[in-house]
Amino acid sequence: MFLGGIRVWDMETLLILIDSSPFMVLFKDRQGRWIWMNQSFIKEMDLPPREEILGKHTQDLLPESKDLCREDREVVARGEPLLGLLRKVTLPSGRKRWHLTDKIPIKTPGNGVAGVAVFIRDVTEQREAQRKLERLNRVLEAVLDVNQLMVREKLGRNHLLNEICGILVKGQCYESVWIILLDPQTGYLLDVFSLTETKAEIKRCLSPQFVSHLTMDSKDGFSAIKYEDLLRKGWQLPKRYTGKVLISSRLEHGKKTYGVICASLPRNVELEIKEKDLFLTLANDIAYALHKLDDRDELRREKIFWEKLFNVSPEGVVLCAPDGRVLRVNNAFCHIFRFSSPEEVIGKNIDSIVADEITFEEARSFTEAAARGERVSVESVRQRVDGTLIDVSILGIPIKIDENLAGIYAIYRDITDKKMYERAMKENIATLSHVWRQTIELIASVSELRDPYTAGHQKRVAGLAKFMAMKMELSPKSVDAVEMASLVHDVGKIKVPAEILSKPGPLDEVEYLLVKTHPQAGYNLLKDIDFPWPVAEIVLQHHERLDGSGYPQGLKGKEILQEARIIAVADVVEAMASDRPYRKALGIEAALKEIKRGRGTLYDEEAVDACLALFEEGLVIPLFEKVIF
Repeated sequence: MFLGGIRVWDMETLLILIDSSPFMVLFKDRQGRWIWMNQSFIKEMDLPPREEILGKHTQDLLPESKDLCREDREVVARGEPLLGLLRKVTLPSGRKRWHLTDKIPIKTPGNGVAGVAVFIRDVTEQREAQRKLERLNRVLEAVLDVNQLMVREKLGRNHLLNEICGILVKGQCYESVWIILLDPQTGYLLDVFSLTETKAEIKRCLSPQFVSHLTMDSKDGFSAIKYEDLLRKGWQLPKRYTGKVLISSRLEHGKKTYGVICASLPRNVELEIKEKDLFLTLANDIAYALHKLDDRDELRREKIFWEKLFNVSPEGVVLCAPDGRVLRVNNAFCHIFRFSSPEEVIGKNIDSIVADEITFEEARSFTEAAARGERVSVESVRQRVDGTLIDVSILGIPIKIDENLAGIYAIYRDITDKKMYERAMKENIATLSHVWRQTIELIASVSELRDPYTAGHQKRVAGLAKFMAMKMELSPKSVDAVEMASLVHDVGKIKVPAEILSKPGPLDEVEYLLVKTHPQAGYNLLKDIDFPWPVAEIVLQHHERLDGSGYPQGLKGKEILQEARIIAVADVVEAMASDRPYRKALGIEAALKEIKRGRGTLYDEEAVDACLALFEEGLVIPLFEKVIF
C-alpha cells in the first residue's frame, strides 16, 4: 500500500517518530480527509481518539474551517507550500488559541500531489507576551510624548493638562483619563481635565470620600480598583466603566500633592508591574511639570530681587546682546577690569574690551557658542584696560524668552590668587613626592646594609613590581604605591639578627619563625609614617597567599591588597633568581615555573600573567642581568 509514493513500512517508522513530537502534525489526502495525526494534535485540538476521527474532513470537526479548507485546496492545486500562517482559532471545546501553521504538499514520485502535511505550533503564550509588550511600548511612547510636551510647554497649566489627557487616550493607552487638581495647602478641588468626560460629569463623581480614596496615604500613592468595588462603596461612575479597572496615582512632588491622575484600563487588560511603574513615572513627571510652572510664576515675582542681585554681585556680570554688544555691566565687572564706570563699556563688543590679540579668537568663539544657546564654562586669561593680564573663570549663560535668544549673561571671576595657589600646590606636591621617594630609598638602603645577600633585592623587586602594575593598567597612584612599598618590603628584617640572615645553611624552626616576623616588624616601623600610600599595610601583607597559607595574618583572596599581591609575585621571582646565603640562584626559568604552578592558588592570576608577559617581551630582563647572566 502506498501513500504519496511512500511504502507502508517507511511510513510506520516515520509516524512513530512524529507521534512523539511536541508539534501538532496532521496528514490529509487530496480530498481533505484526515489520513493521520499525531497525539499532540489530538490533545491540543481537544479531539476524540484517533480511530474516531480518521477519514473525517476538517469541516466535520473544527469550527471556522472555511479558510483552512481553502488553503488545503490551494496547496494541492499549486503544489507549493504555504508557510507561517498565523491565525486565532476556536477549538471544539470553545477554547481560543493562536496557531502558527505550515502546509506542505505530499508529492508522489511523478511529482503529483497526494495530499497535504500540516505542521502546527501553538504560539498563544508568545502572542500574549507580544500583545503585552506592544501595550507597554504604547504606554512608554505616550510617557515620552508627555515629557517632550512638558519640555516645550509655553502656554500654561490648563493647556498642558488637556494635551496630556489627549496623548494618553488617542495613543490607545487608556479609554479615559482624568486629571484632578487639588489645592496643595487645603486639599480642596481646583479643577478637572479629561478628553472623554465633561467637567460636570467628573465633578458629580468626586465626592470627598472618593477624592480621599484617590489621595490615600499609600506608600507609592498608587491605587487600582474595579468598577464594581467602587459601586459597593457607594461611589457613582458612568455605566460605561462596568467591568473595568480604574487606576490612579497622586501627583506629588516633594511635600506637595497637586492632585490625582486617574485612568481606566481597556477591557481584558491586566495591569502589569511595568505598566504600574510607567504610570507612577508619568504621575511624577506631571507633578514635576506643575511644580516647574509654579516656579515660573515665582521667577516672575522675583524679577526685582534679581535686578538688585545683579548690581550688588561680587562677580563681574555682563549682559550682552546675541552679537556680543554690551548692554549692561555691574560695578564688580568694572572693578575687575579697571574701568572707571559702566558707561565706559556699554555699547562695545565684550571680546574686544577684555581679550588681547592672543586670546581674542578664543573669546569670540565662546561668545558665538553662547549665542547658539550653549552654556559656556571655562577658565582662561583676559586683559584689563591697563594691559595687565589676569586669570579669570568665565560662565556664559544664554538667555531665552519663548525659545528666542534674548541675550547672554557673562559672569567673570578673578581667580588670579586661586591660580597662584594651585601652581604653588603643584610645586609642593612634586617636592613632597620627591622627598617621600628619597625617604623610602634611604630606609631601603639602611635595611639592606645588614644583609649583604639581599643587597639590591628590594630595588629589583620594586622595578619588576612597578612594570607589572603598569602592565595591569593600575592607576598612577597605585603604581607608585607598589614601587614605594616594594623598596621597603623587607625593612622588617632589621629586627632579625644578622647572623640568621646570613646563615649559610638551612634555618632551624626557631630561626625560621624569627625571619617570618619581618612583615609585622616592617609594619610596626612604617605604620606611624604619614605616607600618601598604604605602604605599611602592603609591607605587612606581602607574604600572604591567596589560599590563606601565607603569613602573618593568613589572609585569603581579595582580603589581600592588590599591591601586596603584585609584590608577592615579584618577590618570589627575584628571590629564586638570586643567590641566597643557603643556596645558589635557581634561575629565571625555575622562578617563572613556580609562579605558573601557583597561579590562582598561591599567587594572583593577573599579577602572574603580567609578570610572564613582561619576561616574554624581554622588558624586565635588564633588571636581572647581573644576577642571572
